[in-house]
Amino acid sequence: MVVADLCEACKVNEINVKETSDDPNQPYKLCSQCHDRLLKLSLRPIEWYNLAVVHSTNKFLLHDDFYDEDGEASQPEEDVIVTDKDKAPTLEDVQNDLESLLDFSITRWFLEADVIKAFKEHDNLTILKSVKSRFYRTENYEIKTRMLEIVADVLGTTASGWVRELWENYDKELLYPISWATASSLPIEEGLNNVFEKLKSVKEKELPRVAFSSLYRFRSNDILDWMEANCTIFNDNWGRLAALCFPTWDRMKMWLDKGRPLSLIALDTMANCFIRGGDHVVEQFTPKILGTEKNEVDQILNDYYQKDSVPRVKMKVARIVENKKEIFQ
Repeated sequence: MVVADLCEACKVNEINVKETSDDPNQPYKLCSQCHDRLLKLSLRPIEWYNLAVVHSTNKFLLHDDFYDEDGEASQPEEDVIVTDKDKAPTLEDVQNDLESLLDFSITRWFLEADVIKAFKEHDNLTILKSVKSRFYRTENYEIKTRMLEIVADVLGTTASGWVRELWENYDKELLYPISWATASSLPIEEGLNNVFEKLKSVKEKELPRVAFSSLYRFRSNDILDWMEANCTIFNDNWGRLAALCFPTWDRMKMWLDKGRPLSLIALDTMANCFIRGGDHVVEQFTPKILGTEKNEVDQILNDYYQKDSVPRVKMKVARIVENKKEIFQ
């Protein structure tokens, strides 16, 4: 007897429609009723959840313009009747079962602290086995990324062998999440060398953005040395990255002396040590400029402004001086 494949959304009816998604290699496989609700942005929470586990929440027709993180439709084109059996699972429902917890993690917009805590109640080697299985059996890069986020935030050095394998079989589409996993699983020098090597092929205009996203979790002075050799154009991301790498006042003075682009990056680095609600990624680390001779800050900054008296510099210097108690340590 042949067993028919079931609808990805309701998991009850047989599949009789394939709807193209963002990824042509991964269409939605649905029954007629769920297909109709998908197109009308009117999925029940459990249907949204089941699809998100397979396709991620970033796919069109599933993303946060149309559904909240619990699968409640926000712009339905028809009434959505939700009974108890139609509700999506909660963290409390799934936290004790690893496979269910992995499903749940895929449906989250971000891998947040409560989910990370739930994973840490499970055995690391068991998690690693399941994460690798999920990673290799999907072609969906969002899901692959979430698996690598779990490596980064939960498994750490337990996954070091696998992370080395990923570098040996490098997929450039996964540079960011592999780098995040690397920062927590491999020795700093080894990890940075892997990332630096891949950054060599990035175009000049794209390098600041790509460098920030792939390096910020390492938080190493070695990154500042690398920046000195590789910053050829000014970009806001350089200052964001430098702020997270334990910059010293001596280095900031040296960068100011070198002139643009490093001097502008130095100002941004200092300014990024005082952020209030503008940059969550940087702000969460509460960076500081270390080893500061605080009695010379005003003079050094004003001297630089005399040499480069453009509006941007004036604004940055004023902001740094105004907030120097928060910025310098």
